[in-house]
Amino acid sequence: MCELCGYAPSGLNPQTCLEARNELFLYTLAQPRPPFIHQLAVDAYSAQHLRENATPITKLFPLMGLFMVCEQGATGLEVQMAHKRKAGDVDRKNWPNPPIHPSPFLMNVGDVLRETEGLDRDRAIHKWVVSTWASYAYIHDIIRAFCS
Repeated sequence: MCELCGYAPSGLNPQTCLEARNELFLYTLAQPRPPFIHQLAVDAYSAQHLRENATPITKLFPLMGLFMVCEQGATGLEVQMAHKRKAGDVDRKNWPNPPIHPSPFLMNVGDVLRETEGLDRDRAIHKWVVSTWASYAYIHDIIRAFCS
């Protein structure tokens, strides 16, 4: 069982969390662009695997993506472009370093993989993004300010 996201191998998903991630990423990368659903999967997975000692950019970028999708209705392509713009920020040394201790995650990569490829899986990815963002409610204001 993954200590960070709660993924547990099952009969349908016998692989490790990392192998499950790779399988999902293969699926998302094969989807047409836009809306670039791959970015949503990357940010949800990354947000669920954050550690307290991670660098600020490692913490902020996945949470920035979740915020943009959940609160601004952004697509994965829009999130990717925002990441590129923010990466060029010359004021990086003043970025916040939020604490990491989310509430338990209601969904993980295994829940997404259990859905049938296509619209069902794509909807599950979006639901995963929303539920992961909710787990970080205690730092929503920090992320909103970072994104403004």
